[in-house]
Amino acid sequence: MKASPLAPRALLAVAAFGLLPSLPCAAQDAVVLKSGLTREGKITGVSGNNVRLQMEGGGSTGIPLSDVREIRMTAPPEFDAAVKRLTGGDAAGAATDLQRINEAYAGLPAPWAERAAALLGDAKLAAGDKEGAAAAYENLTKTYPSATGLANLGRARLAVEAEDYDKAASLLGPMLAGSDKTALPSAADGPAFSQGYYLMGRIKEAAGEHQDALANYLKSSALFPFDKNAAADAQKRADALRAEHAGLIAP
Repeated sequence: MKASPLAPRALLAVAAFGLLPSLPCAAQDAVVLKSGLTREGKITGVSGNNVRLQMEGGGSTGIPLSDVREIRMTAPPEFDAAVKRLTGGDAAGAATDLQRINEAYAGLPAPWAERAAALLGDAKLAAGDKEGAAAAYENLTKTYPSATGLANLGRARLAVEAEDYDKAASLLGPMLAGSDKTALPSAADGPAFSQGYYLMGRIKEAAGEHQDALANYLKSSALFPFDKNAAADAQKRADALRAEHAGLIAP
């Protein structure tokens, strides 16, 4: 299957487990309840609206997500492996791995679980499965409403590929508007801004608005170079625009 040319390239780093095998036991996961109580054990996934927790010494319990204030759990090694597959170019393999992770953990209120839901759409898009990517982004917004910006970034990539530039621009607008408010974006926002401005450059270039396209490419490559591949692609397009249009400068 042909990989998508607008596939996301830069991903957030994932912390790896650092415990030595000689230690007597691994650190336990923890579910902090809104009541203030903390339950410890091994989180094995989400079933329905409950977090499944394997208790030390045997036995398991389900804790309603509505009662959970915080989850303390390191991303499972399968997540790290999926990220490596995606960054290494094995989008189909990453999509398969991320599908399994989402089937087990979707809805878990943990940053890595939310990221896994977003990356599932990215991996499917990179593998050329546009319908699957669209469905994954839709599920992302339903499961993690706070991640709507990440979902819209993916939807914008789909729209650019379909040459629906008006839709892509409307999806990117709110996210990029936030970039004007910070010179040092968060670890999540930086790559999104880089990818978003690259896509906006594509939109402007398709419309023949070469100066605006150049400005957006330079924002991706120079102002927000947090996604190395998106920044590199943006720089190439900026150089090509300057070569094709003598005297072109960013407004």
